[in-house]
Amino acid sequence: MSCKEGFKHRVIKVALTPGENLPKVDVWLVVDLLRASTTAIAFFENGGKKIFPVADVEEARQLKKLLGDSWILMGERGALPIDGFDLGNSPMVFERFNPSEKDGAIMTTSNGTKAWLEASLTGSWVLVAAARNASCAVRKALALGDTIGILCAGKEGKVVLDDCLCAGLLVEEISRSVKKVDLDDGAKVILGLWEFYEKNLERGVYMSESAELLIKLGMEEDLKYCCRVNCSSVVPFFSVLDGRACLLCYN
Repeated sequence: MSCKEGFKHRVIKVALTPGENLPKVDVWLVVDLLRASTTAIAFFENGGKKIFPVADVEEARQLKKLLGDSWILMGERGALPIDGFDLGNSPMVFERFNPSEKDGAIMTTSNGTKAWLEASLTGSWVLVAAARNASCAVRKALALGDTIGILCAGKEGKVVLDDCLCAGLLVEEISRSVKKVDLDDGAKVILGLWEFYEKNLERGVYMSESAELLIKLGMEEDLKYCCRVNCSSVVPFFSVLDGRACLLCYN
């Protein structure tokens, strides 16, 4: 980013769940820290080509039948892999599974994929953000517009601590990158929460209900993986391919 870029006046608007009346923004950063956003980033980091996100399980199965065995069927319900799917929603699965050998993936999750799709309906740019790519996602967003929206996926329509803390990290990254920024009330709440937890993402996330569930299910390694900050340059973004919403990748 040039010095001149840093002097632009920016606005940050935060939606705590996809069920809100989403404001007009130039670009959305959509966060599902645990785990859809992080899993999508890991998919592309490991050579994945594209993701078709879909809202429900049956749609995913039908699309797999249409596209064939060269496509990965992945996702979760209740944090657990879906019966008959190739993969669940763990970002760590790509340490042993090579997605580059497939044409792409069809993905459905309880909250994250729905949030991506909801943001895409606004007509604004949509980028997938998490802790791992926070700095790079912010940099891409600032290059695309002056009004940045952050959308938290939440859980079943409710606010969740983990996504809010990641959103706080993103607000801080934006504020650090530009000289003047205006925060809406949602952004102020998020930033206050981030500061309350002393900007310690992992400590705060471990206190969330989402983390408690993953630990109970024996998935604590996923938690640690998702809480690592600024270790990826991959920024998935929404496009349209063959008439369908599709995630592709900046890297």
